[in-house]
Amino acid sequence: MFPGSIVSTSRRFSSWIVRRRTWSPSTFLLTILAVAVGAASRVGLDVAGATLSYTPFFPSVLFATLLGGVPAAVFAAWLSAAVVLIGFTDRPGNAEAVNLVAFLGAAALIIWLANLCREALLELKRNEHARELLLGELRHRVNNQLALFKSIVRSSLAGEDSDKGEAIALRLDAVARANTLAWSDQRITTLRLLLEAELQPYRASGAVTVEGTDVPLSPETVRNLALVFHELATNAVKYGALSDGGRLDVHLTQDAGYSAVTWRELTRHAVAPPQREGFGTRMIRASLAAIGGSIEQEYHDSGLSCRIRFEAEA
Repeated sequence: MFPGSIVSTSRRFSSWIVRRRTWSPSTFLLTILAVAVGAASRVGLDVAGATLSYTPFFPSVLFATLLGGVPAAVFAAWLSAAVVLIGFTDRPGNAEAVNLVAFLGAAALIIWLANLCREALLELKRNEHARELLLGELRHRVNNQLALFKSIVRSSLAGEDSDKGEAIALRLDAVARANTLAWSDQRITTLRLLLEAELQPYRASGAVTVEGTDVPLSPETVRNLALVFHELATNAVKYGALSDGGRLDVHLTQDAGYSAVTWRELTRHAVAPPQREGFGTRMIRASLAAIGGSIEQEYHDSGLSCRIRFEAEA
């Protein structure tokens, strides 16, 4: 299995254990079922000629420990011993007593070790829940702070500077949306999903295409690339292909340990390069630098073409 699958499976398993951490009728019935499976295994071994008195019941004890803790495990060990003595032993003697003591000793060791693992899983689950609560509170506070900053910017840059204030407020909106994309329950974890989310408002007309090899993204990469793509899309709406009925083609590739995005605008008018590097361009370069990336921009008569490269996720 892939590492991501192992992590996902362990999380589901720990959640399953948490839901059954108390002694309940369902735990009782599942423990009996586990012992019954051990008894069936013992019957099969007897038919095959093996002489393993208690060995088939060790998995039942382990399962019961992980399922219901020590009470369920003790019950499973007692029930297993009773099944062997009543169902598989004709005349108990010294040898059978030795086997019973050995089984109980080994079962006690299994219970101890398995219960340690179970408690560790429960503690990890509790810590994960606490982190999720903390992250939710942090997200709430950050978005509230951004909303406050937007209000301050708009009120401070009113009148003749209202356009500047609105531009800054829109960029703060992009920061808030980037945080939401990275921290939401339905997390965006690939480059294609991020691009589709950012370009969704402009795709209805069929003027935007996204093609190529998809790649996974970390939350930090999502936040930084969301700012980059928002700035590029905003410029395309104001000055580029999305302002005059043109087209925007986005192509995703992999290049020597880097992920690459080719952003090509096809406009109906010539696009002149800016006279100076504005705040938006500086923000794009800073966001890409934070994830080991870069951008190359070229202005043609047919529109803007740029190539974005950033380090591929491990």
